[in-house]
Amino acid sequence: MHAEPRRQIEIEVFTDTHVVTGRLRTTQGRLSDTLNYEQPHVLVLTEATSKPLEKVEEPGVAGGFVHINTMSIAFIVPHGPEPALEERRQFSSFEYGEKERHKAVVRVPPFSFEGCLHLPRGNDVERSLWQLTPSFVPLSDAKVTLKDHPEVTWHRDVVILNRRKAQIMLPEDGDG
Repeated sequence: MHAEPRRQIEIEVFTDTHVVTGRLRTTQGRLSDTLNYEQPHVLVLTEATSKPLEKVEEPGVAGGFVHINTMSIAFIVPHGPEPALEERRQFSSFEYGEKERHKAVVRVPPFSFEGCLHLPRGNDVERSLWQLTPSFVPLSDAKVTLKDHPEVTWHRDVVILNRRKAQIMLPEDGDG
């Protein structure tokens, strides 16, 4: 029997009320593949800490592990680089097609985002969004703002959005 390679990644999970940090074990190369295919319903984090959004500067409550229903997730921030494309192919049989960057404004209450979605190259953008099946999609060059507190802003290389909770808008000149 062939054992699949496993790795651990540190992530921050944001819900509409809390932020949970911890380690996620996965056999996938990309965090979005883990969320969409390996653990589509419940995310299990070890070495976890949870704190309310309005008190993120405080230490929080530590636990050995936490189960998070993926429907409650607004977005996730991975810490550390994802494997290169060649290394990802060792983890997964998914095909990776060429993508184009498109500027996007996204709302997942209570957050708003500005960044770039990566959609299949050469396709109609509206059709690509309509046919986009994964529940969790990456947004790169992301600016994240807490809606009721616009002074609370983060900049991240990538966030993974819960598309089931998202309102996505592409500006007229949506090409990135």
